[in-house]
Formats: sequence, structure tokens, C-alpha cells
Amino acid sequence: MNERQTRIEQLAGRWTEARTSEAEERELREWLREEGSAASQRDLSLLFEGFEALAAERMPESAASRLPAPGGSRRRRMAVRWTIAAAAVVALGVILGAGVLRKPYCYIDGRPVYDREEALQTTAYFDAFAALDAPDRLLDVWMDDQK
Repeated sequence: MNERQTRIEQLAGRWTEARTSEAEERELREWLREEGSAASQRDLSLLFEGFEALAAERMPESAASRLPAPGGSRRRRMAVRWTIAAAAVVALGVILGAGVLRKPYCYIDGRPVYDREEALQTTAYFDAFAALDAPDRLLDVWMDDQK
């Protein structure tokens, strides 16, 4: 009995390290399936039971009949093509809509400028405002001369 427990522990250690062969794994599974497995191996036994339950699961017949045939059908291919075409139309609409809906930061020489930095770097247009300040200064000088 002690030799058997030692062998189970060896196989369990090798299995957790992913070093067992298929035959060793089968041997470990059969030993753990027996009622006499030690309490220390109970977690590993539950794990193997879970794997067996998952392996036994099958798709219900009603769901299997709804699956497309291998190789696809003409209707399926057309649905994929229409989906791709619809996605392309939506992408084109988003790109064109973004260009139409965005608002310019300002206008320079009648053309819209969307980049704030470009608008702020255009200082040549501020020279025209200096001419507006000149009549004010001339008026101040003239008023000082009248006194």
C-alpha cells in the first residue's frame, strides 16, 4: 500500500510539472478514480473528475443542426460581403463627416485655418492693427499742441 501511495505522489508531481507521458497520466487517473485515494490527493482527483466531465460534454443536436455546413454557403458569403461593404460605407461617412463638421479656428486670407498653432504663428496680420493706433496718437499730439 505504501509503495502504491509513493507511486501516486510521484506521478502527481510529474503531472503538475507537465512531464508525464500519456500512459502515466492514464495510470494516475485510474488510481485517483478509486475510492482509496489519500486525502492529500483529493484536490487532484477533483481536477481529473472535472476534466472528464468537460470531455464528456457534447453539443445538443438542435444547436448542431443550426451550424453552417463546412465550406460555407452562397448566402453566408454574400452576408460577409454585405457586412464588409456596410463597414466601408460607415468608415467613409465618418471620414467625410469629420471634415465637414469640424469648425475652423480662424480665417486667414479667406481660407479656414484649423490648427491653432498655425493661426497664432501668423503675426504678419497684426501690423494692420498698428495703423488703427496712429490716429489716436496723432489726436493726442494735436491736443497737446493746442494747449
